[in-house]
Order: sequence, then C-alpha cells, then structure tokens
Amino acid sequence: MREGTHGEAGGAAGALLRYPISVYCLRVPGFKQPPKPVVIPPAQKGAERIACGERCEFEAAGTEGVREGIVWNVSVAGLYLVLQSDIPAVDSRLRVRVWLPGDPRPIQAEVQVVWCNPPSPFSGCGANAPRFPPGCGLRFVDIPAADLARIQSRVDSVHPTRVEPDGDPQR
Repeated sequence: MREGTHGEAGGAAGALLRYPISVYCLRVPGFKQPPKPVVIPPAQKGAERIACGERCEFEAAGTEGVREGIVWNVSVAGLYLVLQSDIPAVDSRLRVRVWLPGDPRPIQAEVQVVWCNPPSPFSGCGANAPRFPPGCGLRFVDIPAADLARIQSRVDSVHPTRVEPDGDPQR
C-alpha cells in the first residue's frame, strides 16, 4: 500500500516511502476547530533528535529580560522548547543558552521559531501536536561550529551510525 506521505527512506535510492495512516477526530468541549497539522521544514525532518530535559535561557529580539524554558529535545537542526505561556510567534528570533545533560558549559546560539504548539484544554498537551507539551520548535540560525559539534557528538552517542545490508551507513 502506498498512500499518504508520512516517511522518507534513506538508502541508495532515496525514494519517498508512503504509509497509510488513519486519524480519528473526536469532538472535544472547548475546541472550536480541530488542531491544524504541523508542517516540519524539510531541513529538520531527517535530523536525529535526543531527549534533553535541561533548562534553556532565552531572550527575544527587541525585548529585555531573560526567560527560561525546558529543552524537550535537541538536534543539529534545532530544538523543541517547552513553555507554558507567552510562546514566541513563528519567525521570531531568539538568543538561547542551552545546557546538554551532564555538561556544565552552555551552548549559545541564535534561533528562529519555526512552529508553535500552544496549550490545549488538556493539561500538559499542546494544541497542534498533543504528543508534545506546549512550546515551540526552534531552528538554529547562528551557532558556533564547536557547539554544533558538541550536539552532533551527543546525538551520535545515542544514535550511533550503523551499516545497512546494502552497505550505506544509516542513522
């Protein structure tokens, strides 16, 4: 069955695999319309992510004061920042300081908000992507190469490269 567009395959051919998927929507008191699907930019779709759970300090461009959130996951493409309120708008630029688990040195970077997941009526769930808590997806715009290498090293320690039967390394 080749329906929908719900996954990509690496490998030599790099063909787009399609998987059937069924979605059931229930009417929920308080919802005026069903949640909108979240489109993840192509640059981030293939990036391996690792769970983080560490704090993140950030400042929005043009504002004063440092805010804090929690990093849900991180990759070389960006991170998901958990926030309960005042979620920055899409296309906002932020300066972040992120800590990786067990590493006392913060990673400093400029990021751009690529998608938002406002709170839903269900405690702890986002309205657009219920599997995530409320927050926003951030793409790295300017990050020192050494910090990007630290993230890549941590991701590689969790998702080691393996060799597929056709000989192409995959993650």
